Amino acid sequence: MKPSDLNSQAADLFGNVSQNRSDLYSSFLWTDYKAQLQNRVKGLELEKYFELTPGERIGIADTIRLNVSATPYYISLSDPEDSNCPIRRMILPRESESVFSPEESSDPLHEERLSPVKGLTHMYPDRVLLFTNHECSVYCRHCMRGRKVSDSKERMLTEDLEACFEYIRSHSEIRDVVLSGGDPLNLSDAKIDWILERLEKIEHVKICRLGTRNPVTLPFRITSELCNIIESHNTDRLSIFCNTQFNHAKECTPEAKEAVLKLLKAGVSVGNQCVLLKGINDSGEIMLELHKKLLELRIRAYYMYDPELIPGSRGFRTPLAKGIEIVGYLRGKIAGMGIPSFVNDLPGGGGKITMTPDWYLGFYKPKRMHVFRSALRGTYHLSPEPPDSTMEESYPLLSEEMWERISPNSYGAGEKSDDE
Repeated sequence: MKPSDLNSQAADLFGNVSQNRSDLYSSFLWTDYKAQLQNRVKGLELEKYFELTPGERIGIADTIRLNVSATPYYISLSDPEDSNCPIRRMILPRESESVFSPEESSDPLHEERLSPVKGLTHMYPDRVLLFTNHECSVYCRHCMRGRKVSDSKERMLTEDLEACFEYIRSHSEIRDVVLSGGDPLNLSDAKIDWILERLEKIEHVKICRLGTRNPVTLPFRITSELCNIIESHNTDRLSIFCNTQFNHAKECTPEAKEAVLKLLKAGVSVGNQCVLLKGINDSGEIMLELHKKLLELRIRAYYMYDPELIPGSRGFRTPLAKGIEIVGYLRGKIAGMGIPSFVNDLPGGGGKITMTPDWYLGFYKPKRMHVFRSALRGTYHLSPEPPDSTMEESYPLLSEEMWERISPNSYGAGEKSDDE
């Protein structure tokens, strides 16, 4: 076949994809979230809306994680031609998703081991995670609960939820309940109202957090009716927060901002928990752009997650040093409320720990000085330990050699240090 014929064939294929997208987008009321869900595109049907690569076809056919499905809205944010489009990477599995590597586990955080009743994980003393449902608007390829999400066997019946509420009622140390899934906002308004009412009536539960990606993948779900329900339970007895997950600036659309503003008007604070994903957002520049956009959407940064060791996840994972590098890059370039904490949710149920750059270099005991490196300028700075301190033995010590090298060019509260 001549190169010109190949080019013509490719043009015809893209023309079909483009027309298919146009037909899909115009086939229903675009802002109707129920119609968006009814028109989700599943599995190999996605080939009508993307020029699939051979690896993507294998990924769709052989994924070992969870269903493949996306709303028309989220598809509209993606590039049908560019296989490296960040939104596309979160919609379409690649061949690597079909490989279960030795270090991976379907439940790396041991949530099932820490589940006293079906659908409830009690890892931290004062808080629990309540798995409300198994459905999402989009089945993101990096989802860490692929063992449960999109699996109809994991459906939470009313009696299952009642058992969870009974457990919470019987454990007075629990004051914080995270509603997750699936996506809790994929439940009906009536079911969400019922769940929040149950929680509000438990005297020792003071905080409810909604873990939802719908502001990103289906912002039309955040209706005035839903927000009225949430606001009715957001009272002096129960404080409701929302944590969502924007991973790339392309997701920060006017529709997303409108959804977030509705939540804010209902008195719900919105935070973001992004996931560090190889080839999608694993650079300081991309993360900076994302978090600048998030502040424009009035969303505060919360976490940046190191990806979990879930089946088929090698294609998404980055070196641990990459996340530390990104946090260091962000510091000084954006306000602190736009900088996420880089966390590793420890395998085996160890909980979250925060990973940070080495801004604190140590304590120089002869001078009783703490030595820091500036994130903003890279310069060295000194701060004395209080004279009445009894905690000097608890600090990592700075060596004499390091002190001699750093102190002549370091800064204190007054003038530049002269190492008196």
